[in-house]
Amino acid sequence: MGGTAMDGTAMDGKAIVVEGVSKCFRLTTDRPLSLKEAWTGLRSGSGGRLRRVRSEPFWALRDVSLEVPRGAMYGLVGRNGSGKSSLLRIMAGIYRPTEGRVQVRGRTSALLELGAGFHPALSGRENIYLNASMLGVPKSQIDERVEQIVEFAGLEAFIDSPVKIYSSGMYVRLGFAVAVHVDPEILIVDEVVAVGDEEFQLRCFGHLESLRAQGVTIVLVSHDLGMLRANCDQMAWLNRGLVSAVGEPQDVINAYLDTVDTEGAASVGHRPRPGADEAATPLRITDLEFFDEAGRRPKSFASGDPLIVRIHYLASRPVDDPVFSLGFYDHNNLHLAGPRSHVGGFRPGRVQGEGWVEFRLRRIPFRTGAFHVNAAVQDSEASFLYDRRAREFWLQISGEPDPRANGLLNLDGDWRSQPQPPPDQPAAPAGGVR
Repeated sequence: MGGTAMDGTAMDGKAIVVEGVSKCFRLTTDRPLSLKEAWTGLRSGSGGRLRRVRSEPFWALRDVSLEVPRGAMYGLVGRNGSGKSSLLRIMAGIYRPTEGRVQVRGRTSALLELGAGFHPALSGRENIYLNASMLGVPKSQIDERVEQIVEFAGLEAFIDSPVKIYSSGMYVRLGFAVAVHVDPEILIVDEVVAVGDEEFQLRCFGHLESLRAQGVTIVLVSHDLGMLRANCDQMAWLNRGLVSAVGEPQDVINAYLDTVDTEGAASVGHRPRPGADEAATPLRITDLEFFDEAGRRPKSFASGDPLIVRIHYLASRPVDDPVFSLGFYDHNNLHLAGPRSHVGGFRPGRVQGEGWVEFRLRRIPFRTGAFHVNAAVQDSEASFLYDRRAREFWLQISGEPDPRANGLLNLDGDWRSQPQPPPDQPAAPAGGVR
């Protein structure tokens, strides 16, 4: 049996050590028909004989090992159902591992589930005392912090109302405010922070930064890959309950996204040519370059500038009419655009040896930020993938963002208006103001 230890020589310089942890749940295939069946796990069968309610094991985690350094922000990434939340609950001492052990050194505060630890009939203020007491904070200290907690949560008008009337966002704001104001040494946070509005999320991550500056260890699950890349010291990728990668955030995120992209391409029929590998494929992408209209290669562009994207290739033998494509992604891997050569009627003809093709964009629609650009080449029917280069090439859009505009893209449109004339006057000619 596993457990949680508060000391040990293996903990030097580390806040959490996870060693060979596995977690198994029992999935019941027979739904209990009565409280007695639920309690005993037995059901009446044919002839009045008792039989066990059928269930099967489900391993949420398998042989997971990782170390969280003291004072670090440690990120966990993976698809839904990959075991991230189960691992957090084991770290927090809510679950016991089926196999292996977890060593934790430090007072731990956790925000793992919407409304966890709240009593719906109690007011927000009463739940502050209840939650903080469960975390071992004495009442005198809660008295000193309660107004700070209320102010951070922004719930002054509702703090003496029962939490059963709270929205999901209000639950998160109160839960997060309590978790970060009880002087934790280790803070464990699940994706629930994403439920809050944008202003509160910015406040949360700003406060997480201040806690990290104070030496607090933070373990964080999030689907915001840009935030994880920018803020985490180390990361781990969980895939179907197994640790697939541990290390620097950029390396872990790239490994994770490579798998996501490969599976996504396969789901729509884009698969590698049968029997082909990197050395054997007849057509490879060798480089990607960004040019301005004058043929220069600036380090950054501005929103609205013209852009030329040049894909360099090498064909070891003649290939007829390959299809070239680009994928523009933001820092969270959100696919913004994916132009393909054959959609516009462009045909490169037969390619052999070294060469390039270009995609010309009259105006860059992206706002300020860093965007990665993927390049791929397929056969003439766009069914087999010759080669693909992902997250190697970055397009930097610089300049001050327009505070009057919102969103990811600059649509560069015009507004026009047509006033309604009085009944006794003719209509004004159409026109508008840019």
